[in-house]
Amino acid sequence: MTGPAGTKRRIDRGPAVRFIAHAGAGRGAFGRRWPPVAAALAARGLEHTVELTSRAGEATELAARAVGEGARLVVAVGGDGTLHEVVNGLMAASRAPADRPLVGLVPAGRGSDYARGIGLATEPATLVDRMAAALDGDPGAIHHVDIGEVRYRTTPTVAGRTLGATASEPASRFFANAAGTGFSTFVAERVSRFPGRLGAYLYTVAGLVTIVDWRDRLVELGWDDGTRDEVRVESVEVALGPYEGGGMLVAPGADPGDGYFDVVTIGAISRYETLTFSWRIRTGDHLRSPAVTTRRTRSLTVRALDEGGPLFLQADGELLGRDPLRFDVLPSAVRFVW
Repeated sequence: MTGPAGTKRRIDRGPAVRFIAHAGAGRGAFGRRWPPVAAALAARGLEHTVELTSRAGEATELAARAVGEGARLVVAVGGDGTLHEVVNGLMAASRAPADRPLVGLVPAGRGSDYARGIGLATEPATLVDRMAAALDGDPGAIHHVDIGEVRYRTTPTVAGRTLGATASEPASRFFANAAGTGFSTFVAERVSRFPGRLGAYLYTVAGLVTIVDWRDRLVELGWDDGTRDEVRVESVEVALGPYEGGGMLVAPGADPGDGYFDVVTIGAISRYETLTFSWRIRTGDHLRSPAVTTRRTRSLTVRALDEGGPLFLQADGELLGRDPLRFDVLPSAVRFVW
């Protein structure tokens, strides 16, 4: 079966370059982005296969299979959610970084915060040139980046959205860009329900709606040096990259290759100040607030201390589960092409 521009729906074996595409990401961005990329690939003579996903979680399965079939480069075509699934497939298939394929990204999604954070080129010919250079062994085209791993407990619902879990059981997930708990989880849930035509304002509108019914929480934060803090927070963001939430500069100093998380904690603030953050956070100006703290760490634990119910978790915008949470950096876990 074929898809857009001659893409194949399934393969047994194939070229060493695999594109895994979410055709519905970014309000149909794949249909607009793929033809010029396909033309650049043809001009370069770069043999490849494209697989289109039709359901949540399928990109993870396809990426894991690509590892077993000896792919040298696996490229996510979509937004942060597609990259999230691809990274999880590669990480689950092999825990040894040297055994994993190179990872690439063609941004074609609603958020594309990871691409924004690393300054990924968007011109198709440039993207393809970098992929070809990486396959030829050019060290300037290959960047060793960190991946986060979060351990949590499953739950039937997250921030009001039904996930289908039947019991609270230990689980874990990898993430490429950022994870968080508190306010941002409810924003992510609303983003999943709001119409995509809101475009760049989608996350801002979701945040404004969330302010109405959100209350700060008392939590315990456990750091890699053994210290523990009990604080009231609006949100705890665990960042590898600087941007999340559709272009919000949450962690300006975050570097996906430095071996650390940048943890941004927003303490208890008034609804008015929360409202101002909807704009301030787009430029990083929120860091000037005395309620905001940043700390670099290799690991973090988070658990609720009040009776406000579970602390829910999102990673790369995907709703996952509840506390207690443990975040760990896996340094230089992936070789990323840009």
